[in-house]
Amino acid sequence: MRSASRQHAGFTLVEVAVVAGILGLLALTMTSAFEGMEQARVQNRAQADAEAARQALRHFLLRNKRLPCPDNSSYGDRGREAGGSGSCPGGLDTGWLPYESLGLQLPVRAQRLRYGVHRGSGADLAAPTPGAIDGLDLEGSAGLASALSKAASATPSSSFPYYAATVTAAGTTCGGGDLVNPAFVLIAPATDRDADGGTYAGFDAPNLGFAAGSAKCVAAPARPASIAYDDVVVAESSSTLLGWFLASTR
Repeated sequence: MRSASRQHAGFTLVEVAVVAGILGLLALTMTSAFEGMEQARVQNRAQADAEAARQALRHFLLRNKRLPCPDNSSYGDRGREAGGSGSCPGGLDTGWLPYESLGLQLPVRAQRLRYGVHRGSGADLAAPTPGAIDGLDLEGSAGLASALSKAASATPSSSFPYYAATVTAAGTTCGGGDLVNPAFVLIAPATDRDADGGTYAGFDAPNLGFAAGSAKCVAAPARPASIAYDDVVVAESSSTLLGWFLASTR
């Protein structure tokens, strides 16, 4: 009887090991679930920020008959257009989103969006040339419509902000001849999925070069998220923006 009581007084080493293993698996599952929830939260925030910026750019265009000039400060701390309102420096087509010029609150550095605008010859969307078939283009609507039309029909070029129309999940560069030059493009960083850890670590390749100002290339908006990539890219075509503008000014 005494021997039987001792056998039921506690757990055996095997039982303890099994319980510890189960607890370890539960902890691992919970940790993975929390990490997944955090990644989803950051991704949803980036999506919301990019959409809010897209709408702000449209309303800016409707009011000012042009797209804003990028903020060319090192980290976007200025929050306003380079050169001041209506005087965008020639050739400046990439930089940070000019939050204050758009009426948006300037977020912390890690959440700031990178911004590019098409500025082609005769199709400078940040400084369109006023013009009208009859009379003066006092508001600038005709000049903007003309610039958008020319941008929509222009031959794609890697000299302006662009992405490759062919979507790849693993590609890190924008190669090939199927280039697209949007009227504007926005990149919202999520997490440092490619573990770059550089100055602009939140941006994943190939958007890192665009964030650093060393490249015009961005990932395609439709590029799927992966273990190394989770940026949110929003690009508005010139033809889509022209249609929206004409419909909004009727």
